[in-house]
Amino acid sequence: MPKQANQITNRFKAAEMPRRVKGNWTTMLSTPSAPVLRTVPSNEPLYCPTTRRLVLISSVPGVVHGLVRTLSDACFDVMAFHRWEPEVQRHLGSDLLIYDLTAADTRSELLDFRNRLAAEHMKDTPVMYVVQDRSAVQAHELLPSEEVLVWPLASNHMVHDIERMIVRYPAASRQAGQASRRTMFKDIWIDRDKMLVYKEEKQLSLTKTEYDLLLKLIDAQGKVISREQMMHDIWETDFVGGSNVVDVHVKSLRKKLDDRPAKPEYIATVRGVGYRLAD
Repeated sequence: MPKQANQITNRFKAAEMPRRVKGNWTTMLSTPSAPVLRTVPSNEPLYCPTTRRLVLISSVPGVVHGLVRTLSDACFDVMAFHRWEPEVQRHLGSDLLIYDLTAADTRSELLDFRNRLAAEHMKDTPVMYVVQDRSAVQAHELLPSEEVLVWPLASNHMVHDIERMIVRYPAASRQAGQASRRTMFKDIWIDRDKMLVYKEEKQLSLTKTEYDLLLKLIDAQGKVISREQMMHDIWETDFVGGSNVVDVHVKSLRKKLDDRPAKPEYIATVRGVGYRLAD
């Protein structure tokens, strides 16, 4: 009986071996050259206060299953497809597309995929490409460096690069997700449904007034908002006079955002007028 059990176990182990792709063995993400860095110890549950949605397109998704696992551990919702399905993927409202070129001719398939994105009016969709190390030079000749993920992937760098790409192109993502209730500005994430604000995945404790001020500035998309307008919209009063109530609340909001008035990263002061988002 033990001998039969060992035979069954060995069959499962053999089935999990990497498949041969175009004459080359493709290593898994868990190989020594590309260790998987766990987000939390395996015996502790991971709480994700907010998630980002990724679409992974790979003709060999079994080979990159370690990539899916690592991204899931980092609070990404990953949807994997064998091929590009424009009608489906255009309506998913994803934050980013990741296209796997590890088992393909990098140049021809990359150009073909970019042409298809343009034909489907998705040329502005943020996309990152996974390429073999031997194809990295060729890929960098065709693409900006921030769009290239070199396989095998170092988990910590990969997650950082993906986060940076999503924050860089917030308006281009979610082609069909215009009804989404999540708002982003730089590394700030706002869940409007739950009225929660996060900075680099850390929840900020804002008052209702501070929350309203932040939303007002973000929704203005860089336009200057006068103190009078803020008093009218947030406090529902037209009285300003010598009151510094707006300035006091902006100061408190800046402190919680760790923003410096002399060198603002989030809220800029327009002297004599009001405030706007910093560049």
